[in-house]
Amino acid sequence: MKSPQKTVQGLGNVLVIGGCGLLGHHIVKFLVDNGKPANEISVFDISIKQNRFDAVNYIAGDLSQKDVVSTVFKKTNPNVIINVASPDAMTADRSVFARCNIVGVQNIIQCAQEQGIGVLVHSSSSEVIQDSYHDMIWATEEWPVQQDPVNGSVYAKTKAVGEDLVLAANKQEGLLTTAIRLCTLLGEGDRVLTRHFMELGRKGTIKFQIGHGRNLYDFIYAGNAAEGHLLAAQALLYAKYSPVPIPANKRVDGEAFNMTNGEPWRFWEAARFVSNAAGYPVTEQEVWKIPMELVCFFMTIWEAVYYVFTFGGEPEVKTRMLRYTQQVRTFDITKAKERLGFEPRVTLEEGFRRAVNWHIEHDKQKAKGV
Repeated sequence: MKSPQKTVQGLGNVLVIGGCGLLGHHIVKFLVDNGKPANEISVFDISIKQNRFDAVNYIAGDLSQKDVVSTVFKKTNPNVIINVASPDAMTADRSVFARCNIVGVQNIIQCAQEQGIGVLVHSSSSEVIQDSYHDMIWATEEWPVQQDPVNGSVYAKTKAVGEDLVLAANKQEGLLTTAIRLCTLLGEGDRVLTRHFMELGRKGTIKFQIGHGRNLYDFIYAGNAAEGHLLAAQALLYAKYSPVPIPANKRVDGEAFNMTNGEPWRFWEAARFVSNAAGYPVTEQEVWKIPMELVCFFMTIWEAVYYVFTFGGEPEVKTRMLRYTQQVRTFDITKAKERLGFEPRVTLEEGFRRAVNWHIEHDKQKAKGV
């Protein structure tokens, strides 16, 4: 039996940190498009040149500088902070992960506590519970956070540290916190997953499948993830001002939540769906299946050669990225449904279509020089 769909309302002043990125601009869009459940909407990001909306206050700055964060909080006076700032996991400069995912998170927590801000919703990652590249079958929030997740991924490790900081800060100095563990994002503005699948189709390499292709994989449409974060903020506000204690099995503060679209697809079927939607059709019968072990063997050699000849560089496609394509990654979202009232409104099929259409229109505008 499904939990009733809740409506986001009454959030006060909202500050979206990382609000010009994929998820952040979907959060702002939801607030703008749905009767403005926030009194004032502000965005704080390292760059504020893209994904802008009218009647939204934009502030550029570095999250790793505490004095900057403090000034932004004083200027925007938020009742709710939603932190979705995070570098691309494939970023070459690995030092940026700690600056954003650890130092930046510490700054957010300390400034929020110093200024009496009551609610912090933090965007975490499903990777924090991922042990190497083993299958994750209907993982719940009870799975332990790894000390060294995803075989030493700096991104995943810093996200795990950041999540721990956020949850440990719950009920400290009047601050209520929660963490949302997202799976792979897609949607309008998605310049990674959807673009990669479209490029595979354009180049014809979509016909070459790595591995058996039977593995189920969870994705989430960014608009659904945005609503989920706002539902969490609303639940925290309710808990903060509720005249009666919240039962343990209904709590949101101090808790982590898995968040997916609730409809896992086979990874390579998703890739082919995007390719077909983008105008590069391929059928199952045309696909050549290549053993993962063989591909990884040659990719490991290629990475070593690339590293030597580029003096420490990394190729765009890496062995660790390929391993995801054969891994089962499914997550139980019962907790988010029951405690947050989260119900994905947009299906994955529609989400992928919206993402493809956005790219097609974006490429047309780019070609016109707009």
